[in-house]
Amino acid sequence: MEKGPLRLGVIGVGLVSQINHLPCLKKRRDVEVVAICDDDAEKARGVSQKFGMGRVVDDWEALLRADDIDAVIIATPNHLHAPMTIAALGYGKHVLCEKPPARNAAEAIQMADAAKKSGKILFYAMNNRFRSDVQVLRSYMERKEFGQIFYAKTGWLRRRSDRRGPSWYQNKRSAGGGVLMDLGTQMLDLAFWLLGNPTVVSVTATKYANDPRQEVEDTLAALLVFENGASLSLEVSWALLLEKNFPYLNLFGTHGAALLNPFRIHKELNGNLLNVTPALDTKNVYKASYEAELDHFIRCVTLGEKPIVTPEEGVALMKVIDAIYRSAEARREVRLD
Repeated sequence: MEKGPLRLGVIGVGLVSQINHLPCLKKRRDVEVVAICDDDAEKARGVSQKFGMGRVVDDWEALLRADDIDAVIIATPNHLHAPMTIAALGYGKHVLCEKPPARNAAEAIQMADAAKKSGKILFYAMNNRFRSDVQVLRSYMERKEFGQIFYAKTGWLRRRSDRRGPSWYQNKRSAGGGVLMDLGTQMLDLAFWLLGNPTVVSVTATKYANDPRQEVEDTLAALLVFENGASLSLEVSWALLLEKNFPYLNLFGTHGAALLNPFRIHKELNGNLLNVTPALDTKNVYKASYEAELDHFIRCVTLGEKPIVTPEEGVALMKVIDAIYRSAEARREVRLD
């Protein structure tokens, strides 16, 4: 592309855009937010004025048709990810789409096909991959420091919310599912990426919906078995009586183990457990991950770097999500082809 700032359009100005995307973009001199769109036009105008960036466009398709936009960020309810992404790619725009990739594998496949046909970048916003502690852990995994990983455990447990009414992510049509779609997709993506994207051969899951106002699950547990015989345990919830939220990932191998939250790396020497965690500032790693994620996406578009998040990974992830839901509904193990 021609030199000059990358010209961005932002569709959806909810919390993730206001807290993460727009503050990060405002700091950059190599990016210009040209246009902002939201189904709430008044909110869009307020956000545009607050950040001092972007004209307000009422119609997202009009934004995608604009000739002065190179790439778009899609931060909308899940049911809009596929139609907006496919349309954006069709208009020749690069796309950063917020997680989850889609509501199901069928939509993710359509999105991946559209990306391949367009030749443009489709990048899913899996910001946890860009955490500094995760990057260190990834380097350990690439060097096979832990030997063969035979068991992993991940999850994101949140305290029971006092929300007084449903929102789009508690609506099955809009969200595609509940806490698995919201928190589970993030932790599964992180685990799969660190493990080298192993093939899942079976899943067994159970889910609960404790709030009658919700159409979707608020708690889910699953056991995934990989082709190499290793297993991964997943637990996610919005509805637990906890003092604080707790996202985590544990990896256990034949020669070592690693934990995220808190970040720890353990080895064994002469029968003794050793803490060999490297010195690392893990404060604000979550917020910083959004800055690193956006930087990577921008460099992929402007400099041609290879994205570390691909449409094909989105398809593989959503196939597993579909299988987990089938297992939970049928209350039995589900095999993946």
